[in-house]
Formats: sequence, C-alpha cells, structure tokens
Amino acid sequence: MWEKFRFNEPYIGDNVTEINGVKLPQSYIDFMLKHNGGEGDIGQTWLLLYRIEELKKINDEYGLSDILPNHIVIGSNGGEEFYGIDANGMFFNIPSLFDEQDVTVLCDDMEIFAEKVNDFWKNL
Repeated sequence: MWEKFRFNEPYIGDNVTEINGVKLPQSYIDFMLKHNGGEGDIGQTWLLLYRIEELKKINDEYGLSDILPNHIVIGSNGGEEFYGIDANGMFFNIPSLFDEQDVTVLCDDMEIFAEKVNDFWKNL
C-alpha cells in the first residue's frame, strides 16, 4: 500500500492528542510521530495526509466544526475527497462539498487506513 507514498519527516513538536475537540486515535498519533503525513499513490487513489502541526489551521480554515461538528479532516485525495477522523475515532471519507449524510466510515485503525481507502474506491 505505502510503496509509492512519500512520507514526511517524523513529527517532533508538542504532544498533540486532539484537534478542535476530536481526540486523535493512538494509531494515528503513532503513525504521525513516525511519518507526519506525506503523499503518494496508494493503489486506487492518491492520498495526501496533512502534517499534524497543520491540522488545526486547516480544519479552522475549512470551518469544518461549524459544518460537521465532532469531525476533523486529516487529508485528501488532492481533489474532491477528504479523509478525516470523527469523535468516535473512526476514519472516514467525505466529498469536499458535503454534509453529514455524505460521511462514509472507513475504519478505526491507521494501520489499515490506506487499505480501506483503496477498498472504498474499488467498490464505487
């Protein structure tokens, strides 16, 4: 899954455990401490994972908490789709022009996130 993905340098900043009231899953925190996002082809789509230090600003700029409370975005496909985490620790996909009914839950573990993103695109 991650063979063509270019990871960023590990995150070495302040401890981040939540963004806008959404608690970050431990699997995501562990992943970001090691890779701090990146971008690349993961099979069925392109995946861009934002740096952890950019999450608050990005989510505030999108006004996500006003539109979709208890959700944050953590990345995109570089186009019309966002990926995020909800208050239950579930990773999800949502179109960039969205409302709550458009959320597609993908998984609850960063270790299988890319696999579930690929499964989502295979099944469309």
